[in-house]
Amino acid sequence: MFPVQQLMKTDLRCYPMNKQLHTVSGIFNNVIPLNQVVSRMVNTSLSAARYHKTNLVNEVELGIALGTAMQHAIGIMNEILTAIVANSNNGEIHITADRYQDIVTLEFQERNNNNGYALAYSIGSIEPVAASIGGHISIKYPQQKITTISFSFPDSILAA
Repeated sequence: MFPVQQLMKTDLRCYPMNKQLHTVSGIFNNVIPLNQVVSRMVNTSLSAARYHKTNLVNEVELGIALGTAMQHAIGIMNEILTAIVANSNNGEIHITADRYQDIVTLEFQERNNNNGYALAYSIGSIEPVAASIGGHISIKYPQQKITTISFSFPDSILAA
């Protein structure tokens, strides 16, 4: 069996949990670090990743946090990761995130893409759902060995 790794740049235990995080849409007492959301998604994908001999690497920084009303965006993130893992083989998937003013962008980089057409089709079927919440999914280099899938969504869906 090929070992599945879950790597994080920052250890969550070092972060004071009673401290408020600055989210995209302001300061909230009840926030979820995006790193933690991605860690949970990675954990639920471990058995499928192990089956596909794929490593999952969480590189999301702790500075980005989501409000508690992010169920739709989290569901879309999970669908994207599931599609990427299902189409992977002996790969490595690195997950990063950035915040640009009122937009959060989560990037999934598949570093050994062997099934580009199927991956593009799977991701394309998720795009209408992302658009319904004001988000956008894009794929860079779907037919190359290194493929990047980006999911961008506005902070307006963060407020409940």
